[in-house]
Amino acid sequence: MHELKIILSSKRDLGLLMVLFLMEFTRGAFFLTFLPLYAVNYLSISVAAAGLAVSAHYLFETLFKSTAGWELDRRGLWVIHLGLLLGLLALFIIKLQPTTSVLIAGSAFFGLAVSPVWLAVISNVAPVQSSDRAARVGVVFAVWLAGGGGGPVAINFFIVNDYGLAFWLLIGLWILAMLVAAVTLRGPGGITVGGAGFSFNKEIVKLAQNQAVKKILLPGMFLQTLSGGLLLPLLPIYAQTELGLNPNQYAFLLLSAGSAAAISFLPMGRLADRVRLKTLLGTGFAMTALSLALFSAARGMVSVFLLAALLGFSYAIVLPAWNNLLAKVISPDRQATGWGVFATIEGAGIAIGPALGGLVARSFGISAVIMLTVMLLASMACFYFAYPVEKLFARTS
Repeated sequence: MHELKIILSSKRDLGLLMVLFLMEFTRGAFFLTFLPLYAVNYLSISVAAAGLAVSAHYLFETLFKSTAGWELDRRGLWVIHLGLLLGLLALFIIKLQPTTSVLIAGSAFFGLAVSPVWLAVISNVAPVQSSDRAARVGVVFAVWLAGGGGGPVAINFFIVNDYGLAFWLLIGLWILAMLVAAVTLRGPGGITVGGAGFSFNKEIVKLAQNQAVKKILLPGMFLQTLSGGLLLPLLPIYAQTELGLNPNQYAFLLLSAGSAAAISFLPMGRLADRVRLKTLLGTGFAMTALSLALFSAARGMVSVFLLAALLGFSYAIVLPAWNNLLAKVISPDRQATGWGVFATIEGAGIAIGPALGGLVARSFGISAVIMLTVMLLASMACFYFAYPVEKLFARTS
């Protein structure tokens, strides 16, 4: 808990974590729960249009991550204030002009607005040069998951009474994030660099020429997010048709997995500062593959929920260790740029996964998608157990 006390004693770090929580809470509630229901039930807009709006949001966030990181490194935390202001404008535009075209355009604009937030938090709260970095990453991921997981659940209690009230509540939370940023994020933050020597293209080339990036990080990033993306649109259907869960039970299933992950992030982060990363990555991927394989065979309610919690715990083993591995190739004075580039690459796996998963499910069934995901995760576990990961990073650092 020492790292948590240090973070809480820093006004800037605490402010960044609060902004991250409020941002993820608001946008998770808006795009994962509120918007689809609001569009179909309140605005009488097609579910396809609502889906397109959600896709536009996450696509634009991914596309602008690299640019947002570059601007953060050059100009500092003022980029956060600008992003929050743009996000507020997007919410107001959608609220006041709720047409299909405005819904899609506003959602895309909102994706641009949130693109710098995660990069600013990970670069400032858990800088790559920090000796206790993985533990700090555990705190960041716990806050991120609490916001992103809590928002979609909590907004349901307001939707049942009044969609308009729920929308204004989300706008109010976004304004609160702006106020927190205004009070706590007044300085530039981080290491602000610029001038003729700072080139985005040079940073891309530098990362691309690194052997550890080419041999380990690029394929690893793509396969991890591809694995998650394969299952993303199919889990609710599988839970209903194969496991017999109603929507409330499925919500609690997600809550059990998310809670297990959030609780485990901090201790697993501390462990990642002390144990070889290849050991944690191999163990985490192996446990994730095993959990999914058992999950597909489980039928009893208790076993389903326990396996979901085990899946969340396995995820918590992987994430801080993987983030620490990425940090080994990121320049300390250009951290946000590096994280932005990696986030863009990860977005490719998320974009391809759902489409590929849908095609496989249509031809062979949802169980085949689960088995494909299990095989991908098991292969990654074998790779990290067998390959001298940290030796390669030592040679290329």
